[in-house]
Amino acid sequence: MIVKMRFIAIAAAVISGLAAAENLLASTCSGTTIAYQVSGKFGNTIVSGADKLKLAGGPFSVTLYGCETQVPAKTASDYASYSGLILKGQVKSYLLTVPTKFSTDDTSMALVQQPVGLDSIQLRGSVKIEGGTIDILSSIAMPNGALTSTAIAPFPNVSIMTARSEFVYSQGTESTTLAVIGTVAGNVYTGSVAKTSPVLHPTAVQVITAHADGTESMRPLQASPVDPGASTDRVMLRFYASGVGDASEVHVQIAGQDVPVLYSGPAGHFPGLDEVTVEISRSLAGIGEADVVLTADGQTASPVRIHIQ
Repeated sequence: MIVKMRFIAIAAAVISGLAAAENLLASTCSGTTIAYQVSGKFGNTIVSGADKLKLAGGPFSVTLYGCETQVPAKTASDYASYSGLILKGQVKSYLLTVPTKFSTDDTSMALVQQPVGLDSIQLRGSVKIEGGTIDILSSIAMPNGALTSTAIAPFPNVSIMTARSEFVYSQGTESTTLAVIGTVAGNVYTGSVAKTSPVLHPTAVQVITAHADGTESMRPLQASPVDPGASTDRVMLRFYASGVGDASEVHVQIAGQDVPVLYSGPAGHFPGLDEVTVEISRSLAGIGEADVVLTADGQTASPVRIHIQ
């Protein structure tokens, strides 16, 4: 069955870092605030177009904040569209060493709940980056029944249906379509709370090696020391953490040396946990035992010890 896409235009201005816009919504919402959270990665294979922003294969996270009592701007038998939502997110471009973070308080979305077929969350907008405009279009498709209705309401974590989930961006008349892989959930947002001190968990650390032929291999850190690898490989470490998902600035040092943070945000497959992925510099080869130190919004977590051969 073909899913009919219904989108609403939005205007989104990218700002430096993440504004605390969700707190504004929490203070003005007369009901419960719902956070629609989508996290995962873009597919390695480009569906169409030229990936000029080099997003393919990179991680992303997006959160839309809406009010449970909000009245839709438009409805039909199988969808409802809403305006005035708050959006924040993060994408990793391989053109940059750090993720691009964005936030806006003027976003719209459509919730589509079909009798059969796939439910979906859909949005469209224009993002300004360094004086240029990038038009975005996103359709996050989920199993039928994931949405309990077309009202803004919570629902549990579900796997994104990759075959129907797409992210399209365009500059001028050229557009690029990427598949997205990950999880999506609609959770009750508790509003402004004291920041939790960040924690870097020493267990379940993964070593990811991206090879020159485009393949990737992954293994647990505990299996053997970290090997920075051949000159054609990129070696990364994926840590699980807490208290990092909402941080606007995340820095990681290994043996006192800053390393590129490729992703920091919600862990797609483990609700309640965050994920931090860093790249290992070859200058660290042979250093032996070393401390990994995470700092999120000025707060430093207890170090984790690793071994680099």
